[in-house]
Amino acid sequence: MNVRTAVILALFGLAALAGCADAGGNACDLLAGQAACARPSLSASTPGAQVAAAQFFGDTGDSDYERRFLTLLANNQLGAMDRANGTGPFGRNRRDVQNRDFQATYSTLRQLAGPIAKAHLPPAGGGSGDGHFDGRWRVSRQTLYIDAAARPSTPKTFDFSGLQARSIEIVVRQAGRQPADIEGTCDGALAIRAAGTSRIIAAGAAFGFRLSGENDTVSLFPGDSLNRCTARIRSSLAPTGAPLTIRREETADPVLASLDSRYQRCPVPSGAGIDALERAFYAGRWLSQTCAMPIGEPRLLRKSRDGFNAKVEALMGAPLSDATIGRGDPEQPLDFSKAPTLKLIYLSSLEFKADFSGRIIERLIRHHAALGTKVRIMVTDVLERDKDDAMLHRLAAEFPNVELQEYRWQADHGAPIDEQISQLHKVHHIKMLATLAQDPARSRVIIGGRNIHDGFLFHHPVDLSRYPDLEQYGKTDGFSLNYYSNWSDFDIEFADRATVETLAAHLSTIWLRDADTNLARPFSISVRGDGRPQGNARHFISVPYEDDHALEAYFVELVDAAHHRIQIVNPYLNLTPSLAEAFDRALARGVRIDIVGRIDLKGDIGGKFLTALNKLFVEKYGDRIDIREFKAPDVVLHSKIMMIDERLVAISSVNLNNRSFFHDSENGMMVLDPAFYARMKPVYDDYLAHSNPVSTKVTIPWTYRLLFDEAWVRQAF
Repeated sequence: MNVRTAVILALFGLAALAGCADAGGNACDLLAGQAACARPSLSASTPGAQVAAAQFFGDTGDSDYERRFLTLLANNQLGAMDRANGTGPFGRNRRDVQNRDFQATYSTLRQLAGPIAKAHLPPAGGGSGDGHFDGRWRVSRQTLYIDAAARPSTPKTFDFSGLQARSIEIVVRQAGRQPADIEGTCDGALAIRAAGTSRIIAAGAAFGFRLSGENDTVSLFPGDSLNRCTARIRSSLAPTGAPLTIRREETADPVLASLDSRYQRCPVPSGAGIDALERAFYAGRWLSQTCAMPIGEPRLLRKSRDGFNAKVEALMGAPLSDATIGRGDPEQPLDFSKAPTLKLIYLSSLEFKADFSGRIIERLIRHHAALGTKVRIMVTDVLERDKDDAMLHRLAAEFPNVELQEYRWQADHGAPIDEQISQLHKVHHIKMLATLAQDPARSRVIIGGRNIHDGFLFHHPVDLSRYPDLEQYGKTDGFSLNYYSNWSDFDIEFADRATVETLAAHLSTIWLRDADTNLARPFSISVRGDGRPQGNARHFISVPYEDDHALEAYFVELVDAAHHRIQIVNPYLNLTPSLAEAFDRALARGVRIDIVGRIDLKGDIGGKFLTALNKLFVEKYGDRIDIREFKAPDVVLHSKIMMIDERLVAISSVNLNNRSFFHDSENGMMVLDPAFYARMKPVYDDYLAHSNPVSTKVTIPWTYRLLFDEAWVRQAF
């Protein structure tokens, strides 16, 4: 480590970091004869000859969709080999590795991954429409939370997903402190790993294990033939035992499995008669996208209470009154008399806080969970505090039909320092609430920038001192996880059945990602179209470390397609090098770029660092771009909107910084429609009216200049 790097790490307070991704064993290691395990996996350890010959997805056939997916997987494994051996972008010539298997595997993977070098995918043959993918490619790992003190005595059901899985692991984890004994039988073979030892339980044989309440876990590995286990959870509080059924989800709920396995075949118009912006919008690319669909009449959620109440109404059937919200009492009575009957709830958020907002949403979800609704929650682990975790773990323990995924990215052992730092800030940044109702007219999906946090609802922290299980957030600066600010944001809500189901199916590709690598399968493949598609809106999900930064390439292409004007609302202004070059090209050809931002990000986590980066942007572009600052002194702008040539509108979770394009998963809606731009223009004008011009004279401390002079440091923000 050189002196400069040491100084930079000292500024972060990260002088000692170590990363180790330890996935442990899996069903292929423990259970003999599993069908998917007979085929080699696409991994860095598979010999080249097997890589060349293998049918990785089993009997799905050599389809165009499979070939696209295989390209992404091969590209990821090339990266894994490079990181493990210091080759490629890490400086070492790969031919210096004196290993025949390594060379054969590397060459074959590079051939498979070759197409990813092109930003656009050539359209495949065949027609448009939907398909279903059931190839077994991933490691499935789910958590079953047990809390003997909280669990009611009524029967409960936990579903594990083996869909598209080569290996299935159920991690049984204690949510409380009460010791519990679990015993039962299964209709197929089950492997159990506990305290470093493993054993195989035959179909019909009894099994049992104990959780001590000391944060221990037990892993269950269902065999291919296992569809159902019947178990009881016993403790000193419930000596007769609480019944629990464990089921294979795709067998028990084939309708949900159909949603989860869906992909789309998207027609791409020929180049004739379309301009650059249309070409960028309709193009097939490595970014996971839906096909173009009608935008319809979505609800625009500009005000904070409207954004929160849209979620409440989707779950409860009616909004909370201003008086109810104003009381700030998270335990006040809620009226469920108008609540829809829901089949599935998806809630994906950067964070889900144990504050007023979080407790209200948790209570609404709890209502549906008690009725048997399937609930899937995704949050970022590194941003959750103990009380946040405890609230969600209690919910999942009490209702096993509530499944919780807490995202945490782990660097490979011996990874470069920038990847080790990524463990502290690489996050799940996809924002979506989707509710699929028995009455399709009551289904809803909401996307945008808001998280489950009181800062998106209240101007100042609510006094929660009466509620010891809730967290009193309040710190306004620094790197504390107790941070609080009042954020101004923007969401959009869709109520038509086709859009809701499509976006939920798209999110399923993230829910059913590979547990070891966080890789997700693509949602669509482009096919040749006969004419211009009828739709004008496309949802995207970005996993930048999987898709070779496809979102960055998309944004660069959109900026390059602009003819005369780009209008942006975004608080984070740390452009990637490629995006900065695209901005420069646009300005050089006379495109006007206007930005409403928030230069001073005090109140955000790491606000001083983010403010310095924004000032560097102002220093570079202040004399060429009309940069305005959202002027409410104690409100932090958090909206992410981009509009191009009065035709294209992007509403998303995407910040204009390196994190969004290099590190974090993101999502959003692209709309190519002048009429929708006309609806969004008053929203933009409102931001403009509440902003002031930014002075180009900025002061940036030398420590931050030193820090951000290093490219790998800037890439972390």
